[in-house]
Amino acid sequence: MKITKIEIQKKDKNRVNLFIDNEFYSGLSLESVIKNHLKEDQDISNHQLEFLKNESEFSVAYTKAGNILSKMQKTEKEVKDYLFKKGFEAQVVFGVVDKLKSLGYINDATYAKNFVKVKSRKCGGKKITFELSRKGVKDNLINENIEKIQNSKQTAEKLLEKYLKNKERDIKTKQKAYRFLFSRGFDGDDVFAVLNKFFKEE
Repeated sequence: MKITKIEIQKKDKNRVNLFIDNEFYSGLSLESVIKNHLKEDQDISNHQLEFLKNESEFSVAYTKAGNILSKMQKTEKEVKDYLFKKGFEAQVVFGVVDKLKSLGYINDATYAKNFVKVKSRKCGGKKITFELSRKGVKDNLINENIEKIQNSKQTAEKLLEKYLKNKERDIKTKQKAYRFLFSRGFDGDDVFAVLNKFFKEE
């Protein structure tokens, strides 16, 4: 087999279209082409082509993952889901994620710690647990950090005080306040204790 054409893509100057025996084979990163000294009229094997394709896809996927991680911390599952959605194959996705984990750019333990620290200012443990689980964080990491939440009752109290501002303290408001606190994921005992502080016994 022979490389018959290498052309820069019109929409992305960092990628090229590779033609083998006058037929389009695949898109490759320009970096991969330069690194491997590819040129037209060069003989190439199936094994070499497969290697080049995987190397190029890895480079592109790594860059895309790096871009989203530079904007916001993500869990391992979130990065995998993002790359799969972009159409990358499993071999590339898992390879990229493993490299990012080894470099410390993906760390679910750190993510869970920071997430709980921020969210516990406005939410209870149940909602935080649900959200972390949805993001693919393992149960042991979730439980380890949920146990560290302090002053959950005081947080619910502050939120309810703000919620009730300029509202009449009647039974309908109490029912809405009940739903409000439960929607924020606070424990039942904390919810009832806080409600009893702000409302007369019904």
